[in-house]
Amino acid sequence: MHRRVPALVAAAFACLGALSVTATPAQAAVVEVVYSPLSLGDYCSARVDSSSAIGFYSGSVSCYRRSTGGSGLTYTGSGSASAACAYFNPTYTYVGSAQGASQALICRYSV
Repeated sequence: MHRRVPALVAAAFACLGALSVTATPAQAAVVEVVYSPLSLGDYCSARVDSSSAIGFYSGSVSCYRRSTGGSGLTYTGSGSASAACAYFNPTYTYVGSAQGASQALICRYSV
């Protein structure tokens, strides 16, 4: 019996150590969501200028509407990446943003 006590004590401490490792809270996951220039147009229309139809991200969000006659784009104003990310996912925690392909906006959220 006396030989089993040290082994049982060691096993008990090992179990407690394993429980303490698994009991720590998990880190929040970070997800990236890509918003195309057409999606950014929704943000631009709602928050910058109602005539906006498209938006490009290059350090900030630039909003445009189609020119009359379809000959190009007319600048309507600018917005911020953090505001656009919050607009699209208000329940997520905004972490950061980056420029994607074709001047899309990549929003990083903690969920």
